[in-house]
Amino acid sequence: MADIWTQKFRQRNDWAQHAYDRFVAEVDPELVGDFTRSEHITVVVYGTTQVGKTTLILDLLGIRKETLPAVSEVLRGGQRLGKSSTAAPIRYGRSPDDLWYLGEDATGLSNDQAAERFGEIREQVMNGSAHSSPLLNVRIPGMFFQNEGEGALSLDLRLIDIPGINAINEHEQQAVRRIAERYVASADLILLVGRADNLGFLHPRALDFEALNDWMLQPSRFRVVLTYTFSPASFQTWFGKAQDASPLTARDVQQHLYDEMCTHDEKPPSEMLKHIYPLEFGDSLENMRNHSQAYYERASSVIEALRRELLASITDAASPYARLWSAFRVGEFIEAKVQRHNDAFESQRPALEQAITKAQQRMGEAESQLNDAIGEHLGMELLRRRHEQRLRHFNRGVYAQRLKRYFTAYIKLDSGETVPVLQNALNEFRLRIRRLWSDLWDGLRYSSANLDVGDVSPPSTAALRMIEDRLDGYWTDSYLLSSNFQTDASVLRNQAGIVCCTYAQEADQVLGKLLRTTLARAVQQTRSSETMLKAMKLEAQRHELKLKEAEAQLLNAEQQHALFNERMEQGLVHAQKFKQYIFEAFRTELSTVRGAVARPKNSVEQLCDAFYGLLLPNELDKMLKGDEK
Repeated sequence: MADIWTQKFRQRNDWAQHAYDRFVAEVDPELVGDFTRSEHITVVVYGTTQVGKTTLILDLLGIRKETLPAVSEVLRGGQRLGKSSTAAPIRYGRSPDDLWYLGEDATGLSNDQAAERFGEIREQVMNGSAHSSPLLNVRIPGMFFQNEGEGALSLDLRLIDIPGINAINEHEQQAVRRIAERYVASADLILLVGRADNLGFLHPRALDFEALNDWMLQPSRFRVVLTYTFSPASFQTWFGKAQDASPLTARDVQQHLYDEMCTHDEKPPSEMLKHIYPLEFGDSLENMRNHSQAYYERASSVIEALRRELLASITDAASPYARLWSAFRVGEFIEAKVQRHNDAFESQRPALEQAITKAQQRMGEAESQLNDAIGEHLGMELLRRRHEQRLRHFNRGVYAQRLKRYFTAYIKLDSGETVPVLQNALNEFRLRIRRLWSDLWDGLRYSSANLDVGDVSPPSTAALRMIEDRLDGYWTDSYLLSSNFQTDASVLRNQAGIVCCTYAQEADQVLGKLLRTTLARAVQQTRSSETMLKAMKLEAQRHELKLKEAEAQLLNAEQQHALFNERMEQGLVHAQKFKQYIFEAFRTELSTVRGAVARPKNSVEQLCDAFYGLLLPNELDKMLKGDEK
């Protein structure tokens, strides 16, 4: 009968666990990871290296204070001080004798043999030969433990010590991450351990594990244990202020450290205040005695009070009921998660909107530059076509005819048939032809043709030298015969015509060269402006794309935010169903028991089922306490 009753008693919570599993199975995927638990009730100690995690665990399990150094030295496995002592996830237990037992090995080990074995385990982890990190059961020699019944955690509790999260060795880092993914995410209770003088370790980024990002939203599932609390001089100064006044209590110390935590980016919820346990262990505690006996006594009383509270808190939180009670708080967790998500979204929105505004400004600038480039390119195209048209006219001889007419210069003679009349006409022609040459290029230099006219030297007037020498050779100014005057005048006109033709031909050649050079330059400038235009179009398109991306990011953030809130609203509705599932599971279990009592297999089973049926309402009351918390 005892065996039957023992089995039924052990199964007294199964119906509630089935209700919990059913509830979690229907929880939003966003929340499943926060409520999925391992098969065993598990407490995990998580933190950086060298903060006293292992010492904390050994102390809580009842290892005598004076033996802590000896036990730690064995666990360190040859690892020098200043390095993490834990290389694999460990669950500690008590040995039936004064030997060490590791894993399933039934062979007891001495301190030296155990230290050597721990060294081998560490070596395997550090060189990467340990491909998995199974939980290592370590049974510590009984001689190191306190007497049974003294303040310590039950050795039946699944309390797991995992390596520090900031290991230097790459293989250790990988091993720690595998361990964390396996044990931390599904633990019922997590002790976050760190130094009191470095509270920044509690920031989610410092914890460096996704499953802990929202740890402050689940304060009932976490305990913050601070080591090296009473050692720093700054804390001694504060703590010692009450030397002549009323002594500071454990609540005062918790409040002080909670206020310090609130100065960081992530402000913990007020409920976290009662889950902060500033403690002191090992050498740091003993050093306080050497520093000041009075301070040691005052601090020790507070430390012991907090230690007792931590023991009770772990025992209470690491029970089957605590796991089920967490389901009643899903609504609070969802509301806190929604608030954090909303705060994060609202803090993110200005940056997204600013990105859109900035992208709009840059796109506007790019479009303005593009329009300027389009206008410049169109102007260059128009100018190039005009130059092409001018060159075509030139090639057809249009300008040559105009230049001939332009450089046609008539010889105007004054009255009288004398040598000075012809000389004056010659000089006037020479001045006029050169003026026409200069006026031609000045006009083109400032005309709409935009020709790059430099200094163009006039052609030679050597054709006039013969008539000039001839006129200079006369001894008298008067002609004896009128026919001689007419002859010289005719020669002057012929020679002037030759000069006009020379000027027209030379001007035609210079003009052709200028038109071709100008057209070539216009073509090059057009190509350059076309290249610039293409670059401006690409730049405008790039900024347009950036604007669309910025708008899409905001839209996506808004949609994701809306979908998240919608899912969380559904989650809040679902959060109310756990109590319903508990009652449904209870009624089903009670009906099954009553049926078993009504149709018993035998009298022993009937009696046990009858007692079990009386036990069930009490279990229901325990489950529903979570709804009151």
